[in-house]
Amino acid sequence: MVKITPWIERRFDFDFPLGIFPCLLERIRFTPLRMLKIVAPLNENILTNKPEGKWSIKEHVGHLADVETLWNKRLEQFLLGEKELVAADMSNPKTKNANHNKIEMQELIQNFTVVRTKFVNKIENLTEKEIGFTAQHPRLNKPMRLIDMIYFVAEHDDNELALMRMKSKIL
Repeated sequence: MVKITPWIERRFDFDFPLGIFPCLLERIRFTPLRMLKIVAPLNENILTNKPEGKWSIKEHVGHLADVETLWNKRLEQFLLGEKELVAADMSNPKTKNANHNKIEMQELIQNFTVVRTKFVNKIENLTEKEIGFTAQHPRLNKPMRLIDMIYFVAEHDDNELALMRMKSKIL
């Protein structure tokens, strides 16, 4: 099996046309359903297992909900015309302190679905001009359009879903 490149090591080229926005919107809109497809058949032992001390599947689900705060802040920054986006705290304190393993999976998925739906509702009617707004991404040290951020969100979702699927096969 191919090992997933760690998120922090990922590099991005933002050179695609604005016309892929509807496709990106569909990817992020349906992340909760794709997530449910992965986790539904799993038992609590698999959901809370922390292979090699890394996050459990429940923690990945919780993390996706936790990081929505960052996506919303960046969306606001784009729409306000700010020139540099807020940096992510790559130590993920919100996820580390949340104790997601103690929360029922149904509640974790519901929490993510609610925050993701609110995010999608904010972006689904953006204009071409708005999705072309640009700001500097602090970690990547490059300009990013709002559409690029949506792509970044979709890629982050897929990264987390792939990790969940791999972990579901460990036990």
